[in-house]
Amino acid sequence: MGLDTLRSRERHVALFERYGSLLTDHQREILDLYLGRDWSLAEVAQARETSRAAVHDLVRRAAQSMEEYETRLGLLAERAAMARELGEVRRRLVRLETRLGVSA
Repeated sequence: MGLDTLRSRERHVALFERYGSLLTDHQREILDLYLGRDWSLAEVAQARETSRAAVHDLVRRAAQSMEEYETRLGLLAERAAMARELGEVRRRLVRLETRLGVSA
């Protein structure tokens, strides 16, 4: 799996964790198998007695919906910003502890 594909999958997993509850039951079930349980499109298709193309299309449309939710709500972006800020606070704390000769 290429790095871009891995990053894309990680993003889809993060989107699913945040916005999965906004999807239809059917979309949520398919994405749980595909993203949550790491099944291939073919495995999902076989389990759901449908075509691989149908599963691929559903995954693509659901991912697009979740990207639209992220555009509107920005929950992942907000979480990333908070993580960056927390990292900066931690770095400042370490520098301060070093200057004061204190260890955590």
